[in-house]
Amino acid sequence: MSYCVECGVKLAASEPRCPLCQTPVNNPNQPVCELEDSSHPQAIEEAISRMDRGYARQLSLVFLLIPILTVLIIDLIDAGIPWSPYVVGALVMGYCFFAFPLLFRFTRPYVYIVVDVLALLGFLLLVAWMGNGISWYLSLVLPVILLVGVATLLIILALRRREMKRLYRAALSAALFALALVGLEIIIDLNAWNQAHLGWSVYAAIPLAVIALMLAGLEQNHELKEAVRKRLFL
Repeated sequence: MSYCVECGVKLAASEPRCPLCQTPVNNPNQPVCELEDSSHPQAIEEAISRMDRGYARQLSLVFLLIPILTVLIIDLIDAGIPWSPYVVGALVMGYCFFAFPLLFRFTRPYVYIVVDVLALLGFLLLVAWMGNGISWYLSLVLPVILLVGVATLLIILALRRREMKRLYRAALSAALFALALVGLEIIIDLNAWNQAHLGWSVYAAIPLAVIALMLAGLEQNHELKEAVRKRLFL
């Protein structure tokens, strides 16, 4: 009878790994069977990295222009209320959301967030302009999307600060998310009643703040942190 050297779980004779903590089992009485390396990519990222991005970008623009030109021609022939700008704007926004991250590689992810925010702002501005009601865009949509974009950038920046300890990064991210919720309710209240009535955002921000304080305190208490890490097999 054998036991896991890491957590002490009883092991069956044929188990190559511990079923609880996944520690490899090294049994000297059994030969080790090495698996052959697969010739296929191990991850989607590996297949994407082999892509000819220049050719893929050109091909994607062709596929984007085909529906754009199609709806413009149909809308021109129809000669009614113009509707093609909505479709064209949605196609461009979808391209920025889905195709841009795959076809354009940047070492920092902030560029993708900026492009997505600008694409969304541009599409909603088009909707407001076509509907002759740009006031709601300026008073509500613009500040909300900018707030969400800035909060997302700050959270990603906090998570990518490798010089900062992991739990401190998580605590800072939770605190930024809490502040973003409060800012969101303030914007909505000012747009609706011209004054802030904080309510639901405070109820959501308080537990986030408590979690942030707990994470920061856990990072400072090394003994408790080590005990939690061992319990969770991290």
